[in-house]
Amino acid sequence: MAVGIYISGLEHATDNETVEKYAARYVKELENATFNFKYYTKIEKIYYTATHSSYVIKIYEHDKNSEPSASDKLVYKLYDFEYHKELNQEYQTKNLFFKNSQLLFLVLKKIPKIVSNLLKKSTYKKGGKTFYMFFYFFIMSVAVLSLLPFLILFFDTLNAIANSDINLMQLVLKYCIVLTVSFMLFIPESNIILTKIAAEFILLDHYIYNKDQKEKIKNNLEHLIDYIVQQDVNKKIHFHTYSFGSIIALNSLFPVQSEPSENLLQKVNLLVTIGAPYEYIKNYYPNFYKDRNDYMTKKIQWINVYSLADAFASNFRYDNKAGEANYGILNTEETPININYEISQNTNHNVFDFLGLKKMYMHESYWDDSRSGASCTHLIYFKMREIGQWSVA
Repeated sequence: MAVGIYISGLEHATDNETVEKYAARYVKELENATFNFKYYTKIEKIYYTATHSSYVIKIYEHDKNSEPSASDKLVYKLYDFEYHKELNQEYQTKNLFFKNSQLLFLVLKKIPKIVSNLLKKSTYKKGGKTFYMFFYFFIMSVAVLSLLPFLILFFDTLNAIANSDINLMQLVLKYCIVLTVSFMLFIPESNIILTKIAAEFILLDHYIYNKDQKEKIKNNLEHLIDYIVQQDVNKKIHFHTYSFGSIIALNSLFPVQSEPSENLLQKVNLLVTIGAPYEYIKNYYPNFYKDRNDYMTKKIQWINVYSLADAFASNFRYDNKAGEANYGILNTEETPININYEISQNTNHNVFDFLGLKKMYMHESYWDDSRSGASCTHLIYFKMREIGQWSVA
């Protein structure tokens, strides 16, 4: 039996991919794959340091003809790695004006690279999809910030402005308000989906440029690994990561100008990445992957799940097509086992998909809200069995 560590995306800690639901999806796959057994979970909260906790999901097996008992076999453990407070705490205290100002600044800062991706040939094949993402971020931030001048109209000081200037301001405001209202009314859940992804975009930027924050989160993950090694002697450790969580894992597996921790080096032997924004970061933050120790590429097996329609997910290929990976982490020869997961066979999208944020929704479509619904964990589970990473022994 191995032990898993689940590292979720940034803005999804309480969404449809909590560690409880993630574990429940594997219970479903186990029950579908066996005939004589049933499976259930138990949850426990542990403290791996004096101030840091983790929820542990234990998956048990019992004979389908009997009731659960204390002698049931433990087949898998999943520890939740909680890092969101380290990144989110300060951001969540900011008001809407500050958040959208920050978002607009980041979009403007990335414009040269966005244009370069559209005009030049490169190995990054999602320049159009990221342009689409940044375009919506720009519209969203401008739409919100445009409400500020509307408030200014209530101040008497504007009476001193020439009538022509007032007419111009009123014209601008009229279209900005129309834009904002249309955006919120006609795009389903646009305020929710864009707020989540925009927050992830901002916090990712903070994480990459904040060395102390990266080091603190990396140390916390190593403390959790140390705790697991003490509790589960001789057990291998799997990283299960989604979205930004994969970047957290990569930062620990491939540290800058140093070696991984001893327990990580000896115990971690599988990396699962789902919707990993590896290529996005490599393209927009090229220094992030420089001077990293690549020793773990030879120590781990790696399963990568991606969707061609996902504006963030990496397929580790030189084209935006499904298939085997062409390169690996840090451009090493060791490549991931690629798994293409699409909720729709049609990966060509029309103008209605564009306006409906389909490429952004796809980043949240690797599973649905139901624990028993369709999800990519079906493919992950069978691939883990195939490569010998799922065993109840």
